[in-house]
Amino acid sequence: MNTDDLIEALACDARRVPPGRAGLRVACCTGMALSAAAVVVWLTLGFRSDLVTLVDDASFLMRQAYTLSIAGFGALLLLRLGQPGAPLRLPLVGLAVTVAVILIAVVAEQSALTGPARMDAWLGQSWRSCTLRVAAISLVATPFIFIAARRLAPLRPTMAGFVAGLVAGAVAGSAYGLFCPEASVSFLASWYSLGILAAGAIGAGVGRFLLRW
Repeated sequence: MNTDDLIEALACDARRVPPGRAGLRVACCTGMALSAAAVVVWLTLGFRSDLVTLVDDASFLMRQAYTLSIAGFGALLLLRLGQPGAPLRLPLVGLAVTVAVILIAVVAEQSALTGPARMDAWLGQSWRSCTLRVAAISLVATPFIFIAARRLAPLRPTMAGFVAGLVAGAVAGSAYGLFCPEASVSFLASWYSLGILAAGAIGAGVGRFLLRW
């Protein structure tokens, strides 16, 4: 049997994958990762006592918008990376815009402050623990994201693993934000982002082996 005959024989037994199933799987796994991370935060740290009143708090909404945007665009990028030939432009632009907006907000915040207030906004009260906590919580979220990634076919497993880690780190950051008392954008852009990147690094190391096919 030559190669063409073999391919044709295998194709005859292939089952058609319904359109959108992969995207739905990634979305569902991301949602479950967020839920799991939130439960861990609730059980270990607890939610803020004023959480109900934060729906009108600009700093809280900024934090959630930042982390959930990274999670959303990251999940879309993971989906596209797992579908060889799919365009990557939309999720990459979305991530770039998200980062640009937060950096502009940091510049605006720092420009409005003077002296020690700038350092206080950057360090807050919990900079030593924030990054570590976000990265640690991401370990709970990571398996859910990798369950979805394993059903895809990424040509670059290390990159796909890094993106999967970013998604896990972002949902962990969103969940941690339900506890975190910090309010400054400078703190968010620094220590939350480091935690998310640390989760991405973990994901890259895992994905290099686990997402290989």
